[in-house]
Amino acid sequence: MAVWSEVNKSILGKYFGRIDAEFYRPINLFAINRVESVPHCNFGQLVKEGYRVVYGNTKILKQEENNEKTCRFLQATNISNDGMLIECDKVGHVSECDWNRYPKGRIKHGEILIEVKGQAEKVTIVPDDYPLRTLVSGSVYKASLKNDILTPEYVYAFFQSSTGKMLRDRTKTNTLISFVSKPELYSIPIPLFTKSDTIFITDLIKSALRKNKLSQSLYTQAQELLERELGLDKLVFDKPLSYEARLSEVVGNNRADAECYQPMYLNLRTLVRNYKHGFSKLTDIAFSLPPNIDPGKFANTEFEYVELSSINPSLGIIGKGTKLLGKEAPSRARRKLETGDILASAVVGSVDKAAIVDSSSNGKLASTGFFQFRPKQIKSEYLLILVRSKLITMQLQQEATGGILSAVPDNRLHNVIIPTLPDDLQCEISDLVYKSHKLFHKSQQLLEQAKRRVEELIEQAVQK
Repeated sequence: MAVWSEVNKSILGKYFGRIDAEFYRPINLFAINRVESVPHCNFGQLVKEGYRVVYGNTKILKQEENNEKTCRFLQATNISNDGMLIECDKVGHVSECDWNRYPKGRIKHGEILIEVKGQAEKVTIVPDDYPLRTLVSGSVYKASLKNDILTPEYVYAFFQSSTGKMLRDRTKTNTLISFVSKPELYSIPIPLFTKSDTIFITDLIKSALRKNKLSQSLYTQAQELLERELGLDKLVFDKPLSYEARLSEVVGNNRADAECYQPMYLNLRTLVRNYKHGFSKLTDIAFSLPPNIDPGKFANTEFEYVELSSINPSLGIIGKGTKLLGKEAPSRARRKLETGDILASAVVGSVDKAAIVDSSSNGKLASTGFFQFRPKQIKSEYLLILVRSKLITMQLQQEATGGILSAVPDNRLHNVIIPTLPDDLQCEISDLVYKSHKLFHKSQQLLEQAKRRVEELIEQAVQK
C-alpha cells in the first residue's frame, strides 16, 4: 500500500531544506511531533564539547603497517549494534604522529559516540576503563554532555528507544552510504522528565553496562582456560616465504594449493596430536547436521531467519533475525535450529562467527552457509568455545576450498581434530560460558526495560 504525506513549502527551511520523501514519512513526523509536544531540549543544547573529525582515507595507517601501535584507532565497526560493547583488542592502531595531529579525535570517558557515516545506526558511551590513548574515526561523532541537564546513560537510552531510533534514522541521507550532518544531529529533540525518572533510567543503563562487561570478562576467562591448557597462547604462527610439502601429502589430501600446507597449520595439528590427554576428531564429539527443512512447504508460517549479521561476534549468541513467511524465505534458508545446537559459519572469511542456539532461538531458520553442530557427549557451551577458538577456525581455513568465496565442504570436517580435555576442565569452561551468557541476557533485559520506560514516559507526557 502506498504511503504519502504532504508538507508546506515553508517547513523546508525549518528542516535544513530536506526534500527527500523519507524525511517526511508520516511515522517520522508522528515521532517528532510527539517529542516536541512534551518538555524537551535539542541534543545540541546538551553538548558541552563535541567534534566530528574527518581524517581522510589515506591518513590513518593500517594496523599491519604500523609497528609502534602506540595509539588505538576506534571505528564504528568496533562498536556492537546495541552499543553495549566497544572492542578494545581488535581495534586498529595509528602512529604517534597521527595522535599529535588530530587532538580533537581523542576520546574521553563518559562521552557519547554516534555513528554518522555508513549505516549511521550505532550509539554508545565510552566506559570509564577504556584506554584513553584512542582516536575516533571520522565516521563517528563524539560529544561530552553538560552535567547539569541529562546523563549520557539517559541520552543513550533515548537514542536506543524506538522513538529515538526513528528520529536518528530521519536525519540520515537517503544514499548508499548514509550520512548525518552535525546541525541535523543537534536538532534531534530529547524529552525532559523529572529528576527521579532520569536517575531511574540512568541506573538501569549503568547496571546493564556492568553486567555486559562482566559477561565479556567471564567469556574471555573461558577462552583463556582453553588456550593455556593447550599452549595456544604461546604458539607463534609465522608464515615463511617458502615451505615444502611431500607428494604423499598432496595426494592424500587431494589438494595441490600452497595455502593448505602452510607451516602454521602443521604446527597447530602437531600441538593437538601431542596433547597429553589425547585427541579425537570433531565429528567424534558432535554431529554435523544436514539441511533439515523446506520452509516453502510452510508458505504462510512465520519464521525468523538468522544470517551472519545476527551473530554476536564477541560472545557467540544469536541476536534478532529477519521475520518472514515460509514462502518468502530465500532458497538457502534450509536449517531449522534446536536449543543446544552450535551454528558456525562455513565461509572462510567468517569462520570465527559461531553461536549457541538458546531457547529464544529455538525454531529459527538459518542459511546453508552455516554448519549446524549437535553435541554428542559434551556440553554445548564447551563445544561453542572449541568451535570459536583458533584450534578449529584455523583448521577450517586450511580445509576450505573454492575461489573468491572459499568455504569448507561438509566432507572435510572429518579432518578437523580436537584435544580431549579432562572432564573437570570441560565443565569449568562450560560453566563460565553459561554464566557469561546469563549475564548478557540480563543486561539486555535491563536495556529493554530502560527503553520501555522512556516510551512510557513520553506517552504519559503526551496524554497530560
